[in-house]
Amino acid sequence: FLHDNMSTLDQREMARLAIDDTPIDTQQATAGLGYVKTAVVAQDKKEFVVSKNTEGTSWGAVYAQFLQPTSEIANASSSISVKREYFCDSNSPKVGDVIRVRITIKAERDLDFVEVIDRRAACMEPVQQLSGYHFGYYIAPKDYTTTYYFDKMPKGTHIVEAEYYLDRAGTYSTGSCKAQCAYAPEYAATEKAHMVVVNP
Repeated sequence: FLHDNMSTLDQREMARLAIDDTPIDTQQATAGLGYVKTAVVAQDKKEFVVSKNTEGTSWGAVYAQFLQPTSEIANASSSISVKREYFCDSNSPKVGDVIRVRITIKAERDLDFVEVIDRRAACMEPVQQLSGYHFGYYIAPKDYTTTYYFDKMPKGTHIVEAEYYLDRAGTYSTGSCKAQCAYAPEYAATEKAHMVVVNP
Protein backbone atom coordinates (compact mmCIF):
# COMPACT_ATOMS: atom_id res chain seq x y z
CA PHE A 1 0.00 0.00 0.00
CA LEU A 2 2.85 2.39 0.77
CA HIS A 3 5.26 1.56 -2.09
CA ASP A 4 5.79 4.79 -4.07
CA ASN A 5 2.77 6.18 -2.23
CA MET A 6 4.03 7.61 1.07
CA SER A 7 1.47 10.40 0.75
CA THR A 8 -0.96 7.92 2.27
CA LEU A 9 0.56 8.82 5.64
CA ASP A 10 0.11 12.57 5.16
CA GLN A 11 -1.90 14.22 7.88
CA ARG A 12 -5.47 14.67 6.69
CA GLU A 13 -8.69 15.76 8.25
CA MET A 14 -10.27 12.89 10.17
CA ALA A 15 -13.62 11.52 9.12
CA ARG A 16 -16.46 12.76 11.28
CA LEU A 17 -18.24 10.04 13.22
CA ALA A 18 -21.57 10.84 14.81
CA ILE A 19 -24.49 9.12 16.48
CA ASP A 20 -27.76 11.02 16.20
CA ASP A 21 -25.74 14.14 15.16
CA THR A 22 -23.61 13.92 18.33
CA PRO A 23 -19.91 13.68 17.32
CA ILE A 24 -17.77 10.82 18.61
CA ASP A 25 -14.39 11.95 19.95
CA THR A 26 -11.60 10.85 17.56
CA GLN A 27 -8.78 12.87 19.15
CA GLN A 28 -7.00 9.73 20.41
CA ALA A 29 -6.42 8.27 16.94
CA THR A 30 -3.25 6.20 16.41
CA ALA A 31 -0.55 8.40 14.84
CA GLY A 32 -0.03 7.74 11.13
CA LEU A 33 -2.88 5.26 10.91
CA GLY A 34 -5.80 7.24 12.21
CA TYR A 35 -7.12 4.14 14.00
CA VAL A 36 -9.91 4.86 16.45
CA LYS A 37 -11.76 2.40 18.66
CA THR A 38 -14.54 3.47 20.95
CA ALA A 39 -17.59 1.99 22.67
CA VAL A 40 -20.92 3.75 23.06
CA VAL A 41 -23.87 2.65 25.15
CA ALA A 42 -26.59 2.99 22.54
CA GLN A 43 -29.70 3.54 24.59
CA ASP A 44 -32.35 4.98 22.29
CA LYS A 45 -29.72 5.71 19.62
CA LYS A 46 -30.99 5.54 16.06
CA GLU A 47 -28.46 6.64 13.44
CA PHE A 48 -24.69 6.31 12.95
CA VAL A 49 -23.21 8.61 10.26
CA VAL A 50 -19.67 8.83 8.84
CA SER A 51 -18.74 12.00 6.91
CA LYS A 52 -15.46 12.03 4.95
CA ASN A 53 -14.30 15.01 2.88
CA THR A 54 -10.70 14.04 2.09
CA GLU A 55 -9.14 11.86 -0.61
CA GLY A 56 -7.92 8.33 -0.04
CA THR A 57 -9.43 5.14 1.26
CA SER A 58 -10.76 4.60 4.75
CA TRP A 59 -11.87 1.41 6.45
CA GLY A 60 -14.18 0.98 9.36
CA ALA A 61 -16.51 -1.38 11.17
CA VAL A 62 -19.44 -1.02 13.53
CA TYR A 63 -20.43 -3.79 15.93
CA ALA A 64 -23.73 -3.92 17.79
CA GLN A 65 -23.91 -5.99 20.95
CA PHE A 66 -26.83 -6.71 23.26
CA LEU A 67 -27.84 -9.19 25.96
CA GLN A 68 -30.65 -11.67 25.47
CA PRO A 69 -31.92 -14.61 27.56
CA THR A 70 -30.80 -17.94 26.09
CA SER A 71 -34.42 -19.10 25.83
CA GLU A 72 -35.21 -16.24 23.41
CA ILE A 73 -32.47 -17.04 20.89
CA ALA A 74 -34.04 -18.29 17.66
CA ASN A 75 -32.66 -20.41 14.84
CA ALA A 76 -30.95 -18.41 12.10
CA SER A 77 -28.80 -19.15 9.06
CA SER A 78 -26.95 -17.38 6.26
CA SER A 79 -25.18 -19.55 3.64
CA ILE A 80 -24.53 -22.11 6.38
CA SER A 81 -26.89 -24.00 8.71
CA VAL A 82 -26.37 -25.92 11.94
CA LYS A 83 -28.51 -28.60 13.62
CA ARG A 84 -27.85 -30.25 16.99
CA GLU A 85 -29.27 -33.62 18.10
CA TYR A 86 -28.99 -35.57 21.39
CA PHE A 87 -28.85 -39.36 21.69
CA CYS A 88 -28.85 -41.52 24.83
CA ASP A 89 -29.11 -45.31 25.16
CA SER A 90 -31.71 -44.82 27.88
CA ASN A 91 -35.19 -43.43 27.20
CA SER A 92 -34.99 -41.74 30.60
CA PRO A 93 -31.45 -40.33 31.00
CA LYS A 94 -30.06 -40.49 34.52
CA VAL A 95 -26.90 -39.53 36.36
CA GLY A 96 -23.93 -41.52 35.05
CA ASP A 97 -25.35 -42.08 31.56
CA VAL A 98 -23.46 -41.02 28.46
CA ILE A 99 -25.20 -38.68 26.02
CA ARG A 100 -23.99 -38.19 22.45
CA VAL A 101 -24.32 -34.82 20.76
CA ARG A 102 -24.40 -34.79 16.96
CA ILE A 103 -23.95 -31.49 15.15
CA THR A 104 -24.80 -31.33 11.45
CA ILE A 105 -23.39 -28.37 9.51
CA LYS A 106 -24.54 -27.68 5.95
CA ALA A 107 -22.46 -25.26 3.90
CA GLU A 108 -23.99 -23.76 0.76
CA ARG A 109 -20.53 -22.83 -0.56
CA ASP A 110 -16.87 -23.61 0.09
CA LEU A 111 -15.75 -21.89 3.31
CA ASP A 112 -12.43 -21.41 5.09
CA PHE A 113 -11.75 -21.16 8.82
CA VAL A 114 -15.15 -22.12 10.20
CA GLU A 115 -15.68 -22.17 13.97
CA VAL A 116 -18.53 -24.16 15.56
CA ILE A 117 -19.27 -23.39 19.21
CA ASP A 118 -21.56 -25.79 21.10
CA ARG A 119 -22.64 -24.37 24.46
CA ARG A 120 -23.53 -27.35 26.62
CA ALA A 121 -25.72 -27.79 29.69
CA ALA A 122 -24.15 -27.58 33.17
CA CYS A 123 -24.85 -31.29 33.76
CA MET A 124 -22.69 -32.44 30.81
CA GLU A 125 -19.01 -33.31 31.31
CA PRO A 126 -16.95 -34.24 28.20
CA VAL A 127 -15.85 -37.86 27.95
CA GLN A 128 -12.86 -36.76 25.83
CA GLN A 129 -11.10 -34.04 27.84
CA LEU A 130 -8.15 -33.36 25.54
CA SER A 131 -8.00 -30.99 22.60
CA GLY A 132 -6.74 -32.28 19.27
CA TYR A 133 -7.39 -33.09 15.62
CA HIS A 134 -10.19 -35.54 14.78
CA PHE A 135 -11.14 -36.48 11.22
CA GLY A 136 -10.24 -33.16 9.61
CA TYR A 137 -11.20 -30.72 12.36
CA TYR A 138 -9.76 -29.56 15.66
CA ILE A 139 -11.86 -30.05 18.80
CA ALA A 140 -11.33 -28.04 21.98
CA PRO A 141 -13.46 -28.87 25.08
CA LYS A 142 -13.70 -25.90 27.44
CA ASP A 143 -15.50 -25.08 30.70
CA TYR A 144 -18.98 -24.73 29.21
CA THR A 145 -18.44 -25.06 25.46
CA THR A 146 -17.00 -27.49 22.99
CA THR A 147 -15.47 -25.70 20.02
CA TYR A 148 -14.71 -27.22 16.62
CA TYR A 149 -12.33 -25.55 14.15
CA PHE A 150 -12.32 -26.32 10.43
CA ASP A 151 -9.47 -24.98 8.26
CA LYS A 152 -11.58 -25.74 5.19
CA MET A 153 -15.24 -26.63 4.93
CA PRO A 154 -16.23 -27.65 1.39
CA LYS A 155 -19.78 -27.15 0.19
CA GLY A 156 -22.00 -29.93 1.53
CA THR A 157 -22.95 -31.64 4.80
CA HIS A 158 -20.51 -32.17 7.66
CA ILE A 159 -21.18 -34.06 10.92
CA VAL A 160 -19.29 -33.89 14.21
CA GLU A 161 -20.06 -35.82 17.38
CA ALA A 162 -18.97 -35.70 21.01
CA GLU A 163 -19.94 -37.72 24.10
CA TYR A 164 -20.66 -36.36 27.56
CA TYR A 165 -21.28 -37.85 31.01
CA LEU A 166 -24.45 -36.68 32.77
CA ASP A 167 -23.00 -35.80 36.17
CA ARG A 168 -25.97 -34.40 38.11
CA ALA A 169 -29.75 -34.61 38.23
CA GLY A 170 -32.11 -31.81 37.34
CA THR A 171 -33.49 -29.80 34.42
CA TYR A 172 -30.93 -27.81 32.50
CA SER A 173 -30.81 -25.55 29.48
CA THR A 174 -28.03 -25.76 26.95
CA GLY A 175 -26.77 -22.62 25.33
CA SER A 176 -27.06 -21.97 21.62
CA CYS A 177 -24.94 -23.69 18.99
CA LYS A 178 -23.23 -21.38 16.51
CA ALA A 179 -21.29 -21.93 13.29
CA GLN A 180 -19.50 -18.96 11.76
CA CYS A 181 -16.80 -18.24 9.20
CA ALA A 182 -14.02 -16.47 11.11
CA TYR A 183 -12.97 -14.06 8.34
CA ALA A 184 -16.37 -13.62 6.70
CA PRO A 185 -18.70 -13.40 9.73
CA GLU A 186 -21.73 -12.75 7.52
CA TYR A 187 -21.72 -16.52 6.88
CA ALA A 188 -23.16 -17.76 10.15
CA ALA A 189 -25.84 -19.96 11.66
CA THR A 190 -27.33 -20.35 15.14
CA GLU A 191 -29.44 -23.09 16.66
CA LYS A 192 -31.56 -22.33 19.71
CA ALA A 193 -31.10 -23.80 23.19
CA HIS A 194 -32.45 -27.20 24.26
CA MET A 195 -33.71 -28.50 27.60
CA VAL A 196 -31.95 -31.51 29.14
CA VAL A 197 -33.72 -33.47 31.91
CA VAL A 198 -31.55 -35.81 34.00
CA ASN A 199 -33.14 -38.23 36.49
CA PRO A 200 -31.42 -39.17 39.79
